[in-house]
Amino acid sequence: MADEGLMTIEELAGLAGAPTSTVRMYQSRGLLPPPERRGRVGYYGQGHLARLRLIAQLQEQGFSLASMKRLIEAWESGRGLNDVLGLETQVAATWAPDEPVRLEPAQFAELFSGQAITPAVIERALRMGLVAFDGGAIMVRNPRFLEIGTELTRIGIPVQEILDELETLQSAADSIAGRFTRVFERLMWNPFVEAGLPADQVRPLTESLQRLSALAEDVMEVTLRDALRRKAGDFLAEQASRLDEAGVLDGLRPLARAAGLDM
Repeated sequence: MADEGLMTIEELAGLAGAPTSTVRMYQSRGLLPPPERRGRVGYYGQGHLARLRLIAQLQEQGFSLASMKRLIEAWESGRGLNDVLGLETQVAATWAPDEPVRLEPAQFAELFSGQAITPAVIERALRMGLVAFDGGAIMVRNPRFLEIGTELTRIGIPVQEILDELETLQSAADSIAGRFTRVFERLMWNPFVEAGLPADQVRPLTESLQRLSALAEDVMEVTLRDALRRKAGDFLAEQASRLDEAGVLDGLRPLARAAGLDM
């Protein structure tokens, strides 16, 4: 790491989790400011790292590079560097994942309740973007996924089944995120563009994007909880005769009601 918190392009790319070629591409397209030159070496700062994290998060929300460039240009219009970087840091923090966890292969395997972590499982996790290699270690990109996965294995669900379900959920989540992004584009972004990208509307627009994201997560949590409760109740109702024959139906009914399930 260079002095005064500055970084080389390799260090910046490593912290951002992106190839150096991607950093250079963003710079050539005007998405990333040029580095500070000291002789023949360019150095990047925390503002560049915040910008890269913002770009990554907006990409996950479905924004194109062209849309991101217009948004960034709007942020920079008539504003000082500190204000722009403050906005970028605030927006990036809305979707920023937890810090990755670095585990040795043996440590990683021990977490899965004795289930075999085969090369095929690792290859699939790599392909899904769940893990990456750092030398001989495994970098878990989202520790929360790891916690959930290991808990699922403890209750007896095979790792392959977990990956199957996660892959399906990732596809569904991409579709849902795309819908909310289109809502933002249609009802907030397009009017902003049609108004000529006014500088005094940049902060309200940013806050609307953050609020929409938070509300999208909330509505999905509530919707999923209701769906799970409904499906669980339907399943128990379907199994009522079997439970009755086993003599456990009457004992199960109050527990089901306490859990909010209809039988």
